[in-house]
Amino acid sequence: MRSIRIPYRPIVRYLLGSCAIALVHGLGRQPAAAQAEAVTLAPGFVPNPTIFKGTGGGDRPAADVVETRRTSTGLCLGYISTDPHEEVIFESKFTRLEIRVESDLDTTLIVSGPDGIWCNDDSGDQNPAIIGQWLPGKYQIWIGAYQAEEEPEYELLFNDNP
Repeated sequence: MRSIRIPYRPIVRYLLGSCAIALVHGLGRQPAAAQAEAVTLAPGFVPNPTIFKGTGGGDRPAADVVETRRTSTGLCLGYISTDPHEEVIFESKFTRLEIRVESDLDTTLIVSGPDGIWCNDDSGDQNPAIIGQWLPGKYQIWIGAYQAEEEPEYELLFNDNP
């Protein structure tokens, strides 16, 4: 499983259009459930953006799992599993990092770490994004399905200095 650190003062970035996934090169990683190693990122990471691929969703309301209904970046909506889909460790502080989900289905984003919890639903389209400053440490990330019975295939993008 991968470990992730989250922003110090996250703010929602409203995307003005759909992102061109075809221009982004992924790492070809397996879904988090099939991985045992943690992923560590530091400012200036390559490739930028770094992309994780997996399957999101779950059978529990996100707000129940993270015990939070609303954060400064949005409501904690969607359905997730009790285990995070991704874990990432940030080696040092990021002054401006975007965490964004791309999927054909309507998804939500939940990030939990030592600094708190951040949630987002739609950021300009049916996919979520959070951008901000992120302190060093380990963070857990869930990619929620807006509908309980859905299991969205996703790309989770980390973009340094978007």
